Amino acid sequence: MTIWSMLEIEPTDELAIIKKAYAKKLKSHHPEDDPEGYQQLREAYDTAVKWARSGQRIASTVPSLVGEDKKEIAEAISKEIEKMVIQAEKVTRVDEAEEEESEEEEQEVEEVDTEEEVEGATSIPHENEWALFRPLPIQLDADLQEQPAAIFDRQIRELYADFSRRIKQASWHSLLNEDFMWSIEHRDRLRDKLMLFLDQHRNLPYAVWEALDSFFHFREDKEIFLQRYDNKLVEYILGQVDGSLEMRYECFLLQESLEFDIEHYLNLRQSAQFMLMEDKHTEAGQLLDEANKLFQNDPDLQLMRAKYCLDTADYMEALVCLDRVTTMWPNERDGYLLRGRLLYYLQRYEEAMKDCEYLLQEDAGNRDVQCLILECKIACSQIEEALTQTETNEPKKDEFVHFRYLANKYMLKNKKLYPQRLRISSLVTIGKNIIGPILFYLLVFLKLSWFYILVYTICYFSVSELPPLVNAVFILIILWKIRNICKTAYLFSN
Repeated sequence: MTIWSMLEIEPTDELAIIKKAYAKKLKSHHPEDDPEGYQQLREAYDTAVKWARSGQRIASTVPSLVGEDKKEIAEAISKEIEKMVIQAEKVTRVDEAEEEESEEEEQEVEEVDTEEEVEGATSIPHENEWALFRPLPIQLDADLQEQPAAIFDRQIRELYADFSRRIKQASWHSLLNEDFMWSIEHRDRLRDKLMLFLDQHRNLPYAVWEALDSFFHFREDKEIFLQRYDNKLVEYILGQVDGSLEMRYECFLLQESLEFDIEHYLNLRQSAQFMLMEDKHTEAGQLLDEANKLFQNDPDLQLMRAKYCLDTADYMEALVCLDRVTTMWPNERDGYLLRGRLLYYLQRYEEAMKDCEYLLQEDAGNRDVQCLILECKIACSQIEEALTQTETNEPKKDEFVHFRYLANKYMLKNKKLYPQRLRISSLVTIGKNIIGPILFYLLVFLKLSWFYILVYTICYFSVSELPPLVNAVFILIILWKIRNICKTAYLFSN
């Protein structure tokens, strides 16, 4: 088995691809469950990394094996690396000789100075002074164990402090692809450091949460995280990863400079979101007002202010917020839909239908928008147009049922509530729904029974009078075929 087949990738010198393949295979070869498989996987990974860093296509000439033939790999790689080292030594040999000569001269000068100092010395150094020259105790193993976690903690804090880099997914991918992040021995320490950091630093865009989830597997290892860490923090992270708590950051990139405390603003925005979710309108209103004083060009903030104003019956202020959202961000669909509903409530039906028509240009099958425009047409007494809409937008069988849309549709067909004339389009629809299935099953019946009908017809015209038994058998056969067709139709209908 080659190292590449062990990693299940093609030969490559891209470290990122090798690391991703190693992380994927690591799930099925855990050191505790499969130590032998993990050892082979680790050997394949280390060999692939050395090969990629050497910059030589050794795999094309040397068999890259794991297990019993790993010595051949090491020897082949070491030979290639030795060639590179020898070339480098030739270049630096002259410089080293010159440095050695200069060092010898400096040592001679230092020895002379030291002898003069010793001759002129009149006192013996104190015991504490001798301690300066004692070697420090070696704790190499402990230092090496702490080093990756410490490096990760330092780099993640530096990255978070730089706001322009913090909100870019590429910056986090670069950090997560560092060599020290791929050591299985330090995996738990790195995860602990991350969770400790996220407990106090949570303002990250959705793309960054996705990058963290791809490495630390929040969703896959949900139970492990809930058992080991604070449940509220874990639920918050899962909400960010699945997008239910997503808040956008693109609006900040459009600003030339952020002349306010961005971290304080983001904390206010996040807290206001939780207050609205918990229906704590007083606290939410205070947080939204304070955040709005710092920065107004945030569509998420203005949408939350609009929802708060709707909950507190301040409709005109809500309309101002939604106008600001649609002006700053013309592609903000939530802003148009929310404003359309508010305009409908304020009985400004024509304006509401304009917002709906704009949304239908991008998503013609959106049932929420279709329902709103249907209600606007009914309110404007445009019954015929509303009926035409319901006929042209018939729901599919596997489509999610929109109960409000269906309620308006069936209410609209109530002739006592909405008088309507019989239209040709209705007759065409009835014909399609009734005649079409009848013709289909008639063709199926003929296909199944044509032979029996042909034989019976020939016998009927050839013989003056058929025996009653023959007639009975023919009728039974026809009834049996009809029964099969009815059963098939029932199965299709369900």
